Amino acid sequence: MYIHKKYRLIFLLLVFCFQLSADENSSEKPDDCSNYVLIQGSSNINKFEFVNHNPNIKKTDSSEKYEPHTRNIYIPVYDFSGPNKLMLKDFYQLLDARNFPFINIKLESYDTAEFDEETGGTLLKTEITIAGETRDYIIPCEIDHCENKGMVIKGNLEVKLSAFNIEAPRKVLGTVKVDDEVFITFSFNYI
Repeated sequence: MYIHKKYRLIFLLLVFCFQLSADENSSEKPDDCSNYVLIQGSSNINKFEFVNHNPNIKKTDSSEKYEPHTRNIYIPVYDFSGPNKLMLKDFYQLLDARNFPFINIKLESYDTAEFDEETGGTLLKTEITIAGETRDYIIPCEIDHCENKGMVIKGNLEVKLSAFNIEAPRKVLGTVKVDDEVFITFSFNYI
């Protein structure tokens, strides 16, 4: 009986510490016209987010196999910031950053995308590579024109970690489990 109470107390203290550190150290929110990638998720205990303000956006040229004006966005995994150092370390390990130091997002050419003139929205064919696994998505995006930045494309989608052969981690003897679904929000200067 005493042992169960001891473990219950340790578990409650860990839950409190995870929640406190996630609340106090939340990531800096990006502004509307900046380049960024935001990954949000949750566990059975709390919510978390990791943000990268340093995506490397490369335009393809017509000699490549993709259409001109396609954007390849390379997001350095080690440039993400997060709620605390422990969670950030787990995030790097989850994405196998040592072997796959970049998340890659390829956006289709704006020349072939169909835009809704009224809403500024479009559906973009997108290839996302995380931890060496590539998946295709069609992402609803919106276009904004930002002063001094030109056209900025914004989108978000829900992905399952398991779609990229990533097993949602468990911590504290399996009592803390990260959900399989994460939400990716991005904003990139498109021209």
